[in-house]
Amino acid sequence: MKKHLSLLFILTISACSGPAISSVSKISSNQDSVVVSSTESIYSSEKVSSSTAESKHSSSKEVSSSSLSSSSNEKSSSMTSSSSITSSSHSSSSSSAKSSSSSVISSSSNVSSSKEEEQPLSSLEAFNLLHEGLKLKNSTFIDEAYIEQKLVNEKILTNHYLGKFASQKDDGYISYLNQGLYHYEKDESGVRVGDCKSLNATTTVTEFFYTTYDLLSYKSKWKATNEDYVFTSTNVDLSGLIAELDGQGIYASVASSCNSKLVVAEDGLSARYTTEIKTDGYGDYTMSFLLKDLGTTKDETIQSFLNNASSLEISNDFPNETKTLMKEILGFDLPAPIGASYAHSVSYYYLNNQIAQITYEDYLVGNQIDNYRASLSASGFTLSDMTDEIGDLKKYGYVRYYYEINIDNNVIYVEAFYLPKVNLEAYEQGLYPNGIFHIRLIKQ
Repeated sequence: MKKHLSLLFILTISACSGPAISSVSKISSNQDSVVVSSTESIYSSEKVSSSTAESKHSSSKEVSSSSLSSSSNEKSSSMTSSSSITSSSHSSSSSSAKSSSSSVISSSSNVSSSKEEEQPLSSLEAFNLLHEGLKLKNSTFIDEAYIEQKLVNEKILTNHYLGKFASQKDDGYISYLNQGLYHYEKDESGVRVGDCKSLNATTTVTEFFYTTYDLLSYKSKWKATNEDYVFTSTNVDLSGLIAELDGQGIYASVASSCNSKLVVAEDGLSARYTTEIKTDGYGDYTMSFLLKDLGTTKDETIQSFLNNASSLEISNDFPNETKTLMKEILGFDLPAPIGASYAHSVSYYYLNNQIAQITYEDYLVGNQIDNYRASLSASGFTLSDMTDEIGDLKKYGYVRYYYEINIDNNVIYVEAFYLPKVNLEAYEQGLYPNGIFHIRLIKQ
């Protein structure tokens, strides 16, 4: 589910003159059809499959995947405390001193002194310290020709565009009061959330993004070289992640080979990542970015906005466009779940120029499955024989209910289920503490 904005789609400017938000295809895990989003802002490139294994090289300098000893839950207040300090004692004897006015010779005495000398970190120590810093989920990413991007606690991602993209307004993604992840844009009036509009029934959540924190997962893929503080890798997935983070993940999907390089600062507090991707027939590409300010990155403007933000309101209805399309399929209004909210996403699919499928997901309403099943029955729908409660419970951990109705010799299904928080991935649970309520309308 994690995705990142492709640099190629940055060139497409939205109707609000903000950064590009591409309506791209999204594959449903439960259906074979492709659902095309019209309102949901999603990223444009998929994560490279992790099935490709990196070829192993025998090297006495191979980097261990173990990190500096520390509790995984402990937050380091100062990464410089990991520096290796060596104290050395020096014993020196005072020499005989001659006075210019007398021939008195003072007796020599032995004086011991201790002097601390700060020693530079070894390559491995700097490498490990860098990855300890990644755990803090705060960092600043800079591609001088493209973007300066800040990650704050994996809940805020800010974009400030550079180079030929400098005319684009600052924007990014924020976890809005645990009511979902939203796109925001900054302009003269301040911060605005949701598809370049104020929070309203057209505002939709976005999918989660790749961040520099994901680099932590590939620590073991780097190998030391004969050059101090320099590490290399030919791992395809790592190269793909570097390309994704730099907005060019599309090239990784057609890579025939890749070589990545990591140059860590001697203090372990910053690093430059580079990957070179070769493709068959699509050209060769190099992506590079600087990573710094691990654990100290912040954005006071966005933090202040969130500190004063109001909760999203309950709409008690589907978005207007969704409601209209559902009525086009059914001929009547489909009931919305009780407490339907503005924290939602909507996607739909056309077949032969006719609406064939609509998917609505509510990220705030919570578990309304029993009430919604009752409302479907009251609207003339019957429980379908497609339902497999025991099988779904074993396979998914939740039950998908299918209701059907026959209209003009067309069978129309409504799929409804509640995806509880415990079934979400770890990074989603903080964003959607009420789980996800799912409704899909399918015209056969």
